[in-house]
Amino acid sequence: MLFIPLICIDKLNKEEILKFLADSGTIDLAYVQEQIEMKKREEILQNHRYSIWYSERENAWYTTLPDDSKKTGRKNIKRKNRKDLEKAIAAFYISQDKADKKGKEEILTVETLFYKFMKHKVNGVSSGTINRMMADWERFYKSETEFINKPIQNITKIDVDDFFNTMLNKYSLKKKSYYNMCGILKQMLEYAVDADYLEKSPYRNRGNKKKLIPDKKISSKEVYRANEKELLIQEMERRLRNNPSNTAPLAVMLDFELGTRKGEILAISTNDIVGNKIHIQRQVVEKFDVSDLDNRKSLGFFLVDYTKSADGDRWLPLTQRAKEIIARVQEINERYGYSCNDLLFSRKGTLLSPDTIDCQIKRGCEYIGIPIRTMHKIRKTYASTLLHNGVNVSIVKDMLGHADENTTIKHYIFNIEEESETDSIVLEALEGKNKVEKPKSEQSEHKIILFSDMKKARNL
Repeated sequence: MLFIPLICIDKLNKEEILKFLADSGTIDLAYVQEQIEMKKREEILQNHRYSIWYSERENAWYTTLPDDSKKTGRKNIKRKNRKDLEKAIAAFYISQDKADKKGKEEILTVETLFYKFMKHKVNGVSSGTINRMMADWERFYKSETEFINKPIQNITKIDVDDFFNTMLNKYSLKKKSYYNMCGILKQMLEYAVDADYLEKSPYRNRGNKKKLIPDKKISSKEVYRANEKELLIQEMERRLRNNPSNTAPLAVMLDFELGTRKGEILAISTNDIVGNKIHIQRQVVEKFDVSDLDNRKSLGFFLVDYTKSADGDRWLPLTQRAKEIIARVQEINERYGYSCNDLLFSRKGTLLSPDTIDCQIKRGCEYIGIPIRTMHKIRKTYASTLLHNGVNVSIVKDMLGHADENTTIKHYIFNIEEESETDSIVLEALEGKNKVEKPKSEQSEHKIILFSDMKKARNL
């Protein structure tokens, strides 16, 4: 009976145990290895999903193997006898298995993991998203060589904390920029877990958020006041008189009536106008060539048959002013022969780009001497005007194409009145000048004061 000291055997792997037994003359190692290979080959052939067939005309055996280099994703192989074909099948899958194991055992740094992750990401998101993520990588990560050259297996939660705090100290970041930067690391580490490079993600976000720049949104910077709106519209009229074939100023004017996203208004077709309503159902987006992640190139602006989100597909009522502007655009298109997929805004057979609209607003604001505000500020002006005039926030949300009211209230509602008018409104409210007395029949003898739910104060 063979005796192997326990002190040795618990330190040996399978190959070492077999070698020990072979050296001791207990077993024939070559025979054992042959049996293992035969068993492995049987398992491979049982799991081989393609059929094996014989061609009498060619006197050969055939099967199919996966091949990513082929358009079909597979290729046929043949051998003179079935045994050789089965050996070829086994050899293929064994080599594939070794390659997969080698890839998983490869020491990945943060940087190499990022590029693997981005190549995977390319197939699942828009090229615009890829371009933004690459821009954030280049801005925040690329120069941090000590961190991105570290093997991902060695990354700890403390390393993640230190990196985020370094970014907060190095850059003056607002909340959105900070979380976009954090999101890259979070997603790539989740990818590493899914790809079996890591067992568990070390990601957490304990950066000192007190260092974030407060995102204070001042109404005077977020919306056009009534007098500024009229001045800008007058300037758009002036620009149109100077260049009667250019419909871009009319796009700016129309957006005060619709409150759409910039890409949405440029994607409106004449077929979207039905009676007194208009259907917002598509947008213009910029696409990029991201085949070389480090050298991305803009391919231009394209029309796509979807909005930013499912809630963005909506019907908007047309004001009389909106109808008049649309009629003027159609008259210009007809006079100058502009036609591009029945789009409302086009020029010489191509759609107007968002850059064209931005240019009109920038130069217009500069000319009339008001702060430069983007097309998106017109959208906020539209939302704030609706709420200011008594439209329920739920309806405002629907007109903007938002999924929930919180987004509308938090980011799109601002005071559109001048400072003096604001003071007047507040004083009148405080002095009771705007108070509407209820008929005595509707007045209660007892006043009931309702308080909102409050959590009990702690540690008082």
